[in-house]
Amino acid sequence: MKNTFFLIIVVLFFNSCTNEKSSFSSESIYSNEYNNFSNKKKAEYLDSLKTEIDFVKNDSLKIKLFFEVAAEYYYLNDLKNSYITSKKIYTLSQKNKDSISIGRALYYMGDCFENFQKDSAYYYYKESEKVFRLLKDDERIAKALFNKAHLLFVSGNYIESEVEVIKALQKIKKTKKYELLYACYYLQSCNHTELDELDEALRYLNLAFINLEKIKNINPNYLEYKSLVVVGICNIYDKKLEFDKSIALLKTLLTDDLKFKHPTLYSNVLSNLGYSYMKSGNFTLAKHCFDESLALLPKNFLDKNYLFKTINLGEYYLLTKDTLKSRDYFKKALPLSKLMKSNNELLKTLNFLSISDKKNAAFYKSEYVKVSDSIIRIQRLNRDKFARIEYETSKVEDENKILSQNNLLLILGLAFSIVVFLTAIIVRTQIARKKELLLMKQKELANDELLSLIKEFQFGLVQAKEEEQSRISKELHDGIVNQIYAIRMVLDTLNDEDDEFTKERRVVYIKELHKVESEIRSISHQLHTDFSIYDSNYLFLIHSLIKSNNDLKGTVFTVSISDTIDWNNYSSIVKINLYRILQELFLNVNKYAQASVCNLVIEETTDFLLAIVEDDGIGFDKNQITEGIGLKNINERIKTIDAQISIESEIGRGVKTSIKINRDFKKT
Repeated sequence: MKNTFFLIIVVLFFNSCTNEKSSFSSESIYSNEYNNFSNKKKAEYLDSLKTEIDFVKNDSLKIKLFFEVAAEYYYLNDLKNSYITSKKIYTLSQKNKDSISIGRALYYMGDCFENFQKDSAYYYYKESEKVFRLLKDDERIAKALFNKAHLLFVSGNYIESEVEVIKALQKIKKTKKYELLYACYYLQSCNHTELDELDEALRYLNLAFINLEKIKNINPNYLEYKSLVVVGICNIYDKKLEFDKSIALLKTLLTDDLKFKHPTLYSNVLSNLGYSYMKSGNFTLAKHCFDESLALLPKNFLDKNYLFKTINLGEYYLLTKDTLKSRDYFKKALPLSKLMKSNNELLKTLNFLSISDKKNAAFYKSEYVKVSDSIIRIQRLNRDKFARIEYETSKVEDENKILSQNNLLLILGLAFSIVVFLTAIIVRTQIARKKELLLMKQKELANDELLSLIKEFQFGLVQAKEEEQSRISKELHDGIVNQIYAIRMVLDTLNDEDDEFTKERRVVYIKELHKVESEIRSISHQLHTDFSIYDSNYLFLIHSLIKSNNDLKGTVFTVSISDTIDWNNYSSIVKINLYRILQELFLNVNKYAQASVCNLVIEETTDFLLAIVEDDGIGFDKNQITEGIGLKNINERIKTIDAQISIESEIGRGVKTSIKINRDFKKT
C-alpha cells in the first residue's frame, strides 16, 4: 500500500491552528525558558498564566494573549483547555464587538473538535465563515472553506470537499496568497485522486507546484510542501503503471539535506520509492528501501507511518510468495489500523489477509464487507450531518460551482429566458397599471355619485325641515294663537261674575284650553320625529356600489342585506363610515385578490350590526402584511364608530373580513 497522503496533515492544518496559533513571543510569554519546559510543566505554566491574563485591563491585549494560550494548549494536545480558552475569547470578543476575533475564536474551537467530533468542528468552521462573509474578508472566508473541505475529505465525502475547495479558490485565485493557493490546489488533487480522476489530479498538483515555487525562498516549510507534491505525482504515475517515472522523481527527493532536517519525511519518501520498486518487480531494491525506511522511524507503534510500512512489507512478502511472513505483517497491521481508526488501511489489510490466509479467507472477506458497509454508513451519516449544519446555520447566499467551460447554447438559453421573464413582468405591470387606473376612475365616479346623493339628501332634508317649520308656524299663528287669544278675552269678561252660569262657562273654556294643550303636544311630538328619507337612499348606495364593482367584470360581487334592519336606528356617521369601509375592501379585492366571487352580508344580532366581506382569492400571509394607506383609513373609520374588525386569511384560501358595529352607537 502506498501511503499517498502521509503528509497531508502538514498542509491541511497550516492555515488554521499552526498558522493562526503562532508561538509565544518574548513580549507575551513572560519567560524565555518556556520553550525548554517539559510538556507537563508547560501545561502548569499555561494554567497560571491564564489566571494572570484575567487581570489584564486592556481587552485587546487580553484577547491577544488568550489566543496564544489557546494555541499552546492545542500544541500540547490539551484540546479541552484550548476549547475553554477559545470560548472565553469568543465571549470577550462579542462584548467588545471585535468581529475578526469572533471569527478566529470560532475556528479555534472548530480545531479542538476536528479529530474526534467532526460535526461540531464543521459547525464552528461554518459559523466563522459567516462572520468573515459579513466582514467581506476573502482570505479568512477561504480559510474557513478550506477547513470545511478538509473535514469533508477525511470523512470520505470527496465531491462535497471538491465543491468547498472551489469556493475557496474563487475567493483567492486572483490574490498573492500563494501558500493558501498551494494548499487548496493540493487538497483538490487529493479529491480527484480518490475519485480516480487522475488527469485532473495531476493538473491540480502542477498548479500547486507553480504557487509553491513563488514562496520557495521565504517559506520554511517549502521542502515539506514540495515533497507532498512530488509524492502525489508519483502516486498518480503508479496508478497509471508508469513506475519508472515515479522512481526517477522520488529519487530527486532523497537528499542529505532532507535526511538531516526531516528524517521522518525522508523515511516516507523511501517507503514510497520501495513501493514503486516493488510494483515494478525490483524486489531487492524494494526490500532495501523498506528496511532503511523502518530504521529511520521512531519506535512508536501507534504512528501511522509505522502502519503504512508494516502493510507495505506484508504486500512485499505476499508478492515474493512468502505467505507466512506476509500473514504475520498483516496480522500486526490489523489491530493497529483498528486502534488508530484508519479505515482505508483496515480494508486493505483485511483484503490482503483474505489472500494470504487461505484457511480464514471467508472470515476476512466477511469482515471486509462489514467494515466497508460501516464506512459507507459513517460517510453517509457525516454527509447528512454536514448538510444539516449547512441548512440550519447558513444565512448567506452560497456561491455556485464555477463551470470550467462556457456553454454558448446554455448562455443563449439563459438570455432568452431572462428576456421572456422581463417581458412577462413588463406586460403584467402594464396590465396591473391599467387595471389600477380603471379602478381609480371607478372610485372617483363612485365618490362623485355618493357626493351627489349626499347633497341631494341634505337638500331634501333642509327643504323638508323648512316646509315643516312653515306648516308649524302657520298652525301656531292661525290656530292656536287665535284660540288662546279668544279664550283669554272671554275669561277676562267672566272674571267679573261669580254665579253658577258663569262658572259653567269657565269650565267650558278651561276644556277648550285643554284641547289647545293637546294640540301643542301633538305639534311638539311631530318636531321630535326623525323626518328622513335616508333608509331607501342608503340601501340604494350599497346596491350601487355592488353594481359599479360588477361592471369591472373581474370579480362577481353579491350582496345580502337583512330585511329586519331598521336603518333609522343608526346615525349618518355609522352609515357613511361603513360605506367607505366597504368601498375600500372592494377596491382591495379587485386589485389584489384575483377572486372569482366576493360576497357581502349585512345582518343584525342582539348587540351588533354585522357586515362580512368574503372572497375566494389567493389570500395572503398575515405575518407578512404591512399596513398601507387603505388599511390605515379603514382602522381610523373603525375607531370613529367604535367598531371592531377582524381579518382572516391564508395563502390560497381567500380573505374574510368581519366588521361588528355596536347597536348602541346611534348618536351623531
